[in-house]
Amino acid sequence: MTKKKSKKRSASNNAAPPDTPVLFIDRCAWSHKLGEALTTIGAPFIPHHEKFEPACPDEKWLEAAGKQGWIVLTRDKNIRRKPNELRAFQDHGVIGFVLTSGDASAADTAALVTAVYPKLIRKARVVKPPAMFSITLAGAINPIKL
Repeated sequence: MTKKKSKKRSASNNAAPPDTPVLFIDRCAWSHKLGEALTTIGAPFIPHHEKFEPACPDEKWLEAAGKQGWIVLTRDKNIRRKPNELRAFQDHGVIGFVLTSGDASAADTAALVTAVYPKLIRKARVVKPPAMFSITLAGAINPIKL
């Protein structure tokens, strides 16, 4: 009788390398489904609500993200159009990814982010901050001129 090998991935197989940047999830991009999906793939992340109050000005968390080296994930397409937020983004050397499909469900967003996560991390590692990218529902990651 042969032993069946489990198809379940162990936690050690899901763990990201220790030098993997932390993904900071802006309040407008956060969902429990996204958190569960990122946990499943072993991606280190911090949801906005774990560090900041809901009404925290974007400039404050952008400063923290830049100082901590967190990679920002947001749905806020206007962050580059608001002078105070763009200035904070640039002054603090933030690397950010903007989900451009506002009508995607939480499940669709979770599937999208986990699918593009390796590419997102590769881009974040090689780009010089500040840098901003869009993520389309089709999974394309494109630079956004600041």
